[in-house]
Amino acid sequence: MNKLVRILKNSLITVAPAIIVYLLFMLATTLFGEAGFGVGGDLKTILYNTLYSGFIALALSYNLTSGRFDFSVGSVLLLSVIGGGNLAKELGMGPVMMLLTCLAIGMSCGLVSGIVYITLKLPPMVSSLGVAMVFEAIGFTINKGKGVRLMTEFDLLIWSEPVYSILLTAVVLIILIYLLNFTKFGYNCRSLQTGQKNAVEVGVNEKSNSVICYIIAGAMMACAGVLFLCKNGMVAPKAGLSSSSYMMSAFLPMFIGQALARYSDRNIGTMIGAFCQACLTSGLVKLGCGSSLKTVLDGVVVLLFLVYTSNSYKFALRHAWKEKKEKALSLIKN
Repeated sequence: MNKLVRILKNSLITVAPAIIVYLLFMLATTLFGEAGFGVGGDLKTILYNTLYSGFIALALSYNLTSGRFDFSVGSVLLLSVIGGGNLAKELGMGPVMMLLTCLAIGMSCGLVSGIVYITLKLPPMVSSLGVAMVFEAIGFTINKGKGVRLMTEFDLLIWSEPVYSILLTAVVLIILIYLLNFTKFGYNCRSLQTGQKNAVEVGVNEKSNSVICYIIAGAMMACAGVLFLCKNGMVAPKAGLSSSSYMMSAFLPMFIGQALARYSDRNIGTMIGAFCQACLTSGLVKLGCGSSLKTVLDGVVVLLFLVYTSNSYKFALRHAWKEKKEKALSLIKN
């Protein structure tokens, strides 16, 4: 019974941020006379932004939580969809084969990034910058720098539709939850996060774990790229490390996911964070706020989460001390 109560309590805590943010902006837009938030077309926009930024946040989280900042994720997104999209167009593939091709390219890019990191033994930020420039250059050489254009290939652009995008996300989350919670890889991930030196000393292979994390990140960026391609119909190549702009929307969902991880699964928490950010974006648009204000608010929220997560142990210590004090006082009275 206690276990069931704990599961219900943790589930409510996990979904609470999404419900609170959604209701808060629905109330705010209603009070200001701006109807239409979170319904109809706006709900579809929120859903797309949730899944798109959620995939990117998942890609970042698998490396960043272990101290590896990967600048190459944006270039992986570009290369996977430019390569996979053009192959699908030229070979007459269907939407499933296009998705699988993009995933294969994204995972291959992740494998290359991981091998470069463990081989050169450079700081991950340095190695990922070099890999990003190489991937951007390769993306420019494909299709003579035109990127990929599928505006008229309607049969390939199904992945931005709610039914298919939700199905894709559900499959991905099931796989990630299994990997993170029920495999040796997931156990090693958690060990490395709590202390890499100690984990390596007890036999955890940090190198192989890092490569797998890079491969997972590549797959997640490919999924995000497919959603982006199907939503816009085209993707243009980038240069000068401008591909890093793709990951700017991922930090808030990732930090929210980290904060919610103690109550549920980190992958689910990240998607909850992406939903909160999508509601924030749509709500501010409905209220007539500019992009600069949204950027400021995103930064403030990220800062608050960083402050909270960095000092959360103090709240736990204070709570434990309070309980210990109350127990001692009750013993004295008795």
